[in-house]
Amino acid sequence: MDVPDDLVTGVRAITYRAMRTVLRRNTAYLAERSVPERLAALRVPLLVIFGAADPRWDPSSAHRYGAVPDARIEMLPGVGHLPVLEAPGATAELLLDFTAGAR
Repeated sequence: MDVPDDLVTGVRAITYRAMRTVLRRNTAYLAERSVPERLAALRVPLLVIFGAADPRWDPSSAHRYGAVPDARIEMLPGVGHLPVLEAPGATAELLLDFTAGAR
């Protein structure tokens, strides 16, 4: 996968201390209440795009978003943790289709 140079530059600018803080706070955020629970409370249309080959987050956990009323869950085969970078065309198509349906 080709990663845009500006993204690499931005990630390299993150300090170790800042990254550890983000990871710690993200863990606390998720432990407090799950993302699907938070989204269900918003009562808005939801599109979940998941990489079916995500090595960081278990793709089978996408089913948890089914608890959100009217959630649409899309699995992208062969795509990992960053669908917007790994499959920008497929991700864009899903987003455009979703937003067109919301109008």
